[in-house]
Amino acid sequence: MKYDLVTIGDVMRDVFVFPSISEMEKPLKRDGEKFLLFEHGDKISISNSTQSIGGTAGNVAVGGAKMGLKTSILSVIGKDNEGEEIISVLSRAKVDLSKLKIDRTKKTSFSIIISYEGERSILVYHCFEPKDFELPKNLNTDWLFVGPLGADYGSLYAKITALAAEKNISIALNPGSAQIKDGINAFGGLLRVAKIIFLNKEEAQELSGLKGVANIRDIMTIIKKTGVENVIVTDGKDGAYAQTADNFYKIGPYPGHRIDSTGAGDAFTSAFLGGFIRGEKIFTCLQYGVTNSASVIEKIGAQEGLQSLESIKKNIATYRWPSSTLRFE
Repeated sequence: MKYDLVTIGDVMRDVFVFPSISEMEKPLKRDGEKFLLFEHGDKISISNSTQSIGGTAGNVAVGGAKMGLKTSILSVIGKDNEGEEIISVLSRAKVDLSKLKIDRTKKTSFSIIISYEGERSILVYHCFEPKDFELPKNLNTDWLFVGPLGADYGSLYAKITALAAEKNISIALNPGSAQIKDGINAFGGLLRVAKIIFLNKEEAQELSGLKGVANIRDIMTIIKKTGVENVIVTDGKDGAYAQTADNFYKIGPYPGHRIDSTGAGDAFTSAFLGGFIRGEKIFTCLQYGVTNSASVIEKIGAQEGLQSLESIKKNIATYRWPSSTLRFE
Protein backbone atom coordinates (compact mmCIF):
# COMPACT_ATOMS: atom_id res chain seq x y z
CA MET A 1 0.00 0.00 0.00
CA LYS A 2 1.17 3.51 -0.82
CA TYR A 3 0.84 6.09 1.98
CA ASP A 4 0.77 9.86 1.95
CA LEU A 5 2.45 9.98 5.34
CA VAL A 6 4.15 7.53 7.70
CA THR A 7 5.16 8.71 11.18
CA ILE A 8 7.96 7.16 13.22
CA GLY A 9 8.47 7.58 16.97
CA ASP A 10 6.63 7.23 20.25
CA VAL A 11 2.97 6.55 20.89
CA MET A 12 2.00 6.40 24.55
CA ARG A 13 -0.54 6.79 27.32
CA ASP A 14 -0.78 10.33 28.75
CA VAL A 15 -1.94 10.71 32.35
CA PHE A 16 -2.97 14.28 33.24
CA VAL A 17 -2.94 15.54 36.82
CA PHE A 18 -4.06 18.94 38.04
CA PRO A 19 -2.33 19.77 41.34
CA SER A 20 -3.91 21.77 44.15
CA ILE A 21 -1.78 24.91 44.02
CA SER A 22 -2.94 25.95 47.50
CA GLU A 23 -0.96 23.02 48.91
CA MET A 24 2.22 24.03 47.11
CA GLU A 25 4.58 26.96 47.37
CA LYS A 26 3.51 30.06 45.44
CA PRO A 27 4.33 29.65 41.71
CA LEU A 28 7.60 31.43 40.96
CA LYS A 29 8.74 33.34 37.90
CA ARG A 30 12.46 33.93 37.56
CA ASP A 31 14.50 35.09 34.56
CA GLY A 32 11.40 34.73 32.39
CA GLU A 33 10.89 31.10 33.42
CA LYS A 34 7.96 29.81 35.47
CA PHE A 35 8.31 27.28 38.29
CA LEU A 36 5.92 25.20 40.38
CA LEU A 37 7.45 24.57 43.79
CA PHE A 38 6.96 21.87 46.37
CA GLU A 39 9.20 20.44 49.06
CA HIS A 40 10.80 17.03 48.85
CA GLY A 41 8.49 14.62 50.64
CA ASP A 42 5.37 16.79 50.21
CA LYS A 43 2.03 15.11 49.60
CA ILE A 44 0.07 17.23 47.12
CA SER A 45 -3.62 16.73 46.39
CA ILE A 46 -4.86 16.87 42.81
CA SER A 47 -8.13 18.50 41.83
CA ASN A 48 -8.66 16.35 38.73
CA SER A 49 -7.09 13.62 36.61
CA THR A 50 -7.74 12.20 33.16
CA GLN A 51 -6.03 10.01 30.60
CA SER A 52 -5.66 9.97 26.83
CA ILE A 53 -3.39 8.74 24.06
CA GLY A 54 -0.37 10.80 23.08
CA GLY A 55 3.19 10.67 21.79
CA THR A 56 4.27 12.81 18.85
CA ALA A 57 4.21 10.06 16.23
CA GLY A 58 0.72 9.03 17.33
CA ASN A 59 -0.57 12.60 17.47
CA VAL A 60 0.74 13.51 14.03
CA ALA A 61 -0.58 10.27 12.53
CA VAL A 62 -4.09 10.93 13.90
CA GLY A 63 -3.92 14.60 12.93
CA GLY A 64 -2.78 13.67 9.42
CA ALA A 65 -5.64 11.19 9.03
CA LYS A 66 -8.10 13.90 10.07
CA MET A 67 -6.60 16.06 7.34
CA GLY A 68 -7.54 13.38 4.83
CA LEU A 69 -4.08 11.87 4.42
CA LYS A 70 -3.56 8.12 4.10
CA THR A 71 -1.38 7.64 7.18
CA SER A 72 0.47 4.85 8.93
CA ILE A 73 2.55 4.75 12.11
CA LEU A 74 5.85 2.99 12.72
CA SER A 75 6.13 2.52 16.46
CA VAL A 76 6.17 -0.04 19.28
CA ILE A 77 3.74 -0.74 22.13
CA GLY A 78 3.55 -3.29 24.90
CA LYS A 79 1.14 -6.18 25.23
CA ASP A 80 -0.97 -4.47 27.90
CA ASN A 81 -4.17 -2.49 28.45
CA GLU A 82 -2.49 0.74 27.37
CA GLY A 83 -1.35 -0.88 24.15
CA GLU A 84 -4.84 -2.17 23.45
CA GLU A 85 -6.28 1.31 23.96
CA ILE A 86 -3.72 2.78 21.56
CA ILE A 87 -4.72 0.25 18.92
CA SER A 88 -8.38 1.14 19.44
CA VAL A 89 -7.82 4.91 19.23
CA LEU A 90 -5.59 4.73 16.15
CA SER A 91 -7.95 2.32 14.41
CA ARG A 92 -10.93 4.62 14.98
CA ALA A 93 -8.89 7.47 13.52
CA LYS A 94 -8.24 5.33 10.40
CA VAL A 95 -4.48 5.17 10.92
CA ASP A 96 -2.93 2.08 9.32
CA LEU A 97 -1.41 -0.20 12.00
CA SER A 98 0.49 -2.68 9.84
CA LYS A 99 3.81 -1.19 11.01
CA LEU A 100 2.87 -0.96 14.69
CA LYS A 101 4.92 -3.57 16.54
CA ILE A 102 3.79 -5.25 19.77
CA ASP A 103 6.54 -6.18 22.22
CA ARG A 104 5.36 -8.77 24.74
CA THR A 105 8.34 -8.21 27.04
CA LYS A 106 7.92 -4.46 27.75
CA LYS A 107 5.29 -2.00 28.90
CA THR A 108 3.75 0.65 26.68
CA SER A 109 5.45 4.04 27.07
CA PHE A 110 3.63 6.62 29.18
CA SER A 111 3.88 10.16 30.50
CA ILE A 112 2.65 12.03 33.56
CA ILE A 113 1.54 15.53 32.62
CA ILE A 114 1.30 18.13 35.39
CA SER A 115 -1.11 20.79 34.13
CA TYR A 116 -1.40 24.29 35.57
CA GLU A 117 -3.08 27.36 34.03
CA GLY A 118 -2.96 25.91 30.53
CA GLU A 119 0.75 25.07 30.66
CA ARG A 120 2.28 21.71 31.49
CA SER A 121 5.35 19.91 32.70
CA ILE A 122 5.83 16.34 31.51
CA LEU A 123 7.47 13.31 33.10
CA VAL A 124 8.09 10.76 30.33
CA TYR A 125 8.88 7.05 30.55
CA HIS A 126 10.24 5.83 27.21
CA CYS A 127 10.00 2.06 27.20
CA PHE A 128 11.48 1.75 23.72
CA GLU A 129 14.72 2.99 22.18
CA PRO A 130 15.38 4.13 18.60
CA LYS A 131 16.78 0.68 17.78
CA ASP A 132 13.31 -0.75 18.47
CA PHE A 133 11.80 1.22 15.57
CA GLU A 134 12.48 -1.07 12.62
CA LEU A 135 12.56 0.81 9.34
CA PRO A 136 11.31 -1.43 6.50
CA LYS A 137 13.36 -1.33 3.32
CA ASN A 138 10.22 -1.51 1.19
CA LEU A 139 8.56 1.48 2.85
CA ASN A 140 6.14 2.90 0.28
CA THR A 141 5.25 6.46 1.24
CA ASP A 142 5.52 9.95 -0.15
CA TRP A 143 6.40 11.44 3.25
CA LEU A 144 8.09 10.19 6.41
CA PHE A 145 7.64 12.19 9.61
CA VAL A 146 10.43 11.59 12.14
CA GLY A 147 9.38 12.48 15.66
CA PRO A 148 11.46 12.92 18.82
CA LEU A 149 13.66 9.93 19.65
CA GLY A 150 15.69 8.88 22.66
CA ALA A 151 19.46 8.61 22.87
CA ASP A 152 21.41 6.44 20.41
CA TYR A 153 19.35 7.67 17.48
CA GLY A 154 22.35 8.04 15.13
CA SER A 155 21.97 4.66 13.45
CA LEU A 156 18.26 5.20 12.76
CA TYR A 157 18.93 8.71 11.43
CA ALA A 158 21.52 7.26 9.04
CA LYS A 159 19.06 4.61 7.79
CA ILE A 160 16.36 7.24 7.28
CA THR A 161 18.79 9.46 5.35
CA ALA A 162 19.77 6.58 3.07
CA LEU A 163 16.16 5.50 2.55
CA ALA A 164 15.08 9.05 1.69
CA ALA A 165 17.75 9.27 -1.00
CA GLU A 166 17.09 5.78 -2.36
CA LYS A 167 13.28 5.93 -2.44
CA ASN A 168 12.89 9.69 -2.98
CA ILE A 169 10.87 10.00 0.23
CA SER A 170 10.24 13.50 1.58
CA ILE A 171 11.31 13.90 5.21
CA ALA A 172 9.65 16.06 7.85
CA LEU A 173 11.58 16.23 11.11
CA ASN A 174 10.61 17.19 14.65
CA PRO A 175 13.70 16.47 16.79
CA GLY A 176 13.43 15.83 20.51
CA SER A 177 15.47 17.06 23.43
CA ALA A 178 18.18 14.42 22.93
CA GLN A 179 18.80 15.50 19.34
CA ILE A 180 18.66 19.23 20.10
CA LYS A 181 21.05 18.88 23.02
CA ASP A 182 23.56 17.09 20.78
CA GLY A 183 23.49 19.98 18.30
CA ILE A 184 23.19 20.45 14.56
CA ASN A 185 26.28 18.41 13.74
CA ALA A 186 24.79 15.29 15.36
CA PHE A 187 22.07 15.01 12.70
CA GLY A 188 24.46 13.60 10.13
CA GLY A 189 23.07 14.05 6.63
CA LEU A 190 19.42 14.02 7.67
CA LEU A 191 18.99 17.80 7.66
CA ARG A 192 20.46 18.01 4.16
CA VAL A 193 17.76 15.71 2.77
CA ALA A 194 14.87 16.98 4.94
CA LYS A 195 12.08 19.02 3.37
CA ILE A 196 10.87 20.49 6.67
CA ILE A 197 12.04 20.80 10.26
CA PHE A 198 9.52 21.72 12.96
CA LEU A 199 10.71 23.35 16.20
CA ASN A 200 9.36 25.61 18.89
CA LYS A 201 11.20 28.87 19.47
CA GLU A 202 13.17 27.66 22.50
CA GLU A 203 14.26 24.50 20.68
CA ALA A 204 15.24 26.50 17.60
CA GLN A 205 17.45 28.86 19.57
CA GLU A 206 19.17 26.01 21.39
CA LEU A 207 19.77 24.17 18.13
CA SER A 208 21.13 27.31 16.47
CA GLY A 209 23.69 27.82 19.22
CA LEU A 210 22.84 31.51 19.59
CA LYS A 211 22.89 32.84 23.15
CA GLY A 212 20.99 35.61 24.92
CA VAL A 213 18.09 37.44 23.32
CA ALA A 214 18.44 36.29 19.73
CA ASN A 215 16.46 37.48 16.71
CA ILE A 216 14.15 34.76 15.35
CA ARG A 217 15.25 35.49 11.78
CA ASP A 218 18.90 34.93 12.73
CA ILE A 219 18.02 31.71 14.55
CA MET A 220 16.16 30.30 11.57
CA THR A 221 18.82 31.39 9.07
CA ILE A 222 21.47 29.37 10.92
CA ILE A 223 19.28 26.27 10.86
CA LYS A 224 18.40 26.84 7.21
CA LYS A 225 22.10 26.80 6.29
CA THR A 226 22.26 23.09 7.22
CA GLY A 227 20.46 22.35 3.97
CA VAL A 228 16.92 21.72 5.20
CA GLU A 229 14.49 23.25 2.69
CA ASN A 230 11.98 24.80 5.10
CA VAL A 231 12.38 25.83 8.73
CA ILE A 232 9.12 26.13 10.68
CA VAL A 233 9.12 27.56 14.20
CA THR A 234 6.11 27.81 16.51
CA ASP A 235 5.99 30.49 19.19
CA GLY A 236 2.94 29.79 21.33
CA LYS A 237 0.68 32.80 21.77
CA ASP A 238 2.84 34.75 19.29
CA GLY A 239 2.02 32.44 16.38
CA ALA A 240 4.55 30.83 14.05
CA TYR A 241 7.31 31.54 11.51
CA ALA A 242 8.48 29.96 8.28
CA GLN A 243 11.82 30.34 6.50
CA THR A 244 11.97 29.01 2.94
CA ALA A 245 14.63 29.35 0.25
CA ASP A 246 13.32 32.75 -0.77
CA ASN A 247 10.99 34.13 1.89
CA PHE A 248 10.35 34.64 5.58
CA TYR A 249 6.81 34.50 6.96
CA LYS A 250 5.19 35.22 10.29
CA ILE A 251 1.61 34.59 11.32
CA GLY A 252 -0.14 35.46 14.55
CA PRO A 253 -2.19 32.96 16.56
CA TYR A 254 -5.71 31.87 15.84
CA PRO A 255 -7.89 32.80 18.83
CA GLY A 256 -8.55 30.06 21.36
CA HIS A 257 -9.18 29.68 25.08
CA ARG A 258 -6.21 27.81 26.53
CA ILE A 259 -7.16 24.90 28.77
CA ASP A 260 -4.16 22.63 28.20
CA SER A 261 -1.28 23.16 25.79
CA THR A 262 -0.33 19.49 25.44
CA GLY A 263 -0.11 18.49 21.80
CA ALA A 264 -0.35 22.02 20.41
CA GLY A 265 2.89 21.64 18.48
CA ASP A 266 1.86 18.24 17.10
CA ALA A 267 -1.50 19.67 16.04
CA PHE A 268 0.31 22.47 14.21
CA THR A 269 2.62 19.97 12.53
CA SER A 270 -0.10 17.62 11.29
CA ALA A 271 -2.22 20.44 9.88
CA PHE A 272 0.77 22.19 8.27
CA LEU A 273 1.83 18.90 6.67
CA GLY A 274 -1.73 18.22 5.55
CA GLY A 275 -1.65 21.46 3.59
CA PHE A 276 1.94 21.19 2.39
CA ILE A 277 1.52 17.66 1.04
CA ARG A 278 -1.49 18.89 -0.92
CA GLY A 279 0.58 21.65 -2.49
CA GLU A 280 -0.83 24.58 -0.52
CA LYS A 281 1.23 27.76 -0.23
CA ILE A 282 3.37 28.21 2.88
CA PHE A 283 1.17 30.93 4.34
CA THR A 284 -1.93 28.75 3.97
CA CYS A 285 -0.08 25.92 5.72
CA LEU A 286 0.74 28.30 8.58
CA GLN A 287 -2.95 29.18 8.79
CA TYR A 288 -3.82 25.50 8.97
CA GLY A 289 -1.24 24.96 11.72
CA VAL A 290 -2.19 27.74 14.12
CA THR A 291 -5.90 27.05 13.62
CA ASN A 292 -5.50 23.40 14.56
CA SER A 293 -3.31 24.30 17.55
CA ALA A 294 -5.92 26.74 18.86
CA SER A 295 -8.52 23.98 18.78
CA VAL A 296 -6.34 21.47 20.62
CA ILE A 297 -5.44 23.81 23.49
CA GLU A 298 -9.15 24.22 24.24
CA LYS A 299 -9.33 20.53 25.19
CA ILE A 300 -7.45 18.31 27.61
CA GLY A 301 -5.19 15.94 25.73
CA ALA A 302 -3.22 16.02 22.51
CA GLN A 303 -5.82 14.56 20.15
CA GLU A 304 -9.24 15.60 21.43
CA GLY A 305 -9.34 18.93 19.60
CA LEU A 306 -7.76 17.88 16.31
CA GLN A 307 -9.78 19.24 13.39
CA SER A 308 -10.65 17.89 9.98
CA LEU A 309 -9.47 19.63 6.83
CA GLU A 310 -13.01 20.85 6.17
CA SER A 311 -13.31 22.36 9.65
CA ILE A 312 -9.97 24.13 9.38
CA LYS A 313 -10.85 25.59 5.98
CA LYS A 314 -14.17 26.82 7.34
CA ASN A 315 -12.51 28.51 10.32
CA ILE A 316 -9.87 30.15 8.14
CA ALA A 317 -12.53 31.47 5.77
CA THR A 318 -14.35 33.25 8.60
CA TYR A 319 -11.35 34.74 10.43
CA ARG A 320 -9.10 37.62 9.46
CA TRP A 321 -5.73 37.93 11.11
CA PRO A 322 -4.92 41.50 12.16
CA SER A 323 -2.38 42.92 9.74
CA SER A 324 -0.03 43.67 12.66
CA THR A 325 0.40 39.91 13.26
CA LEU A 326 1.44 39.13 9.70
CA ARG A 327 4.82 39.52 8.06
CA PHE A 328 6.12 38.60 4.60
CA GLU A 329 9.62 39.18 3.26
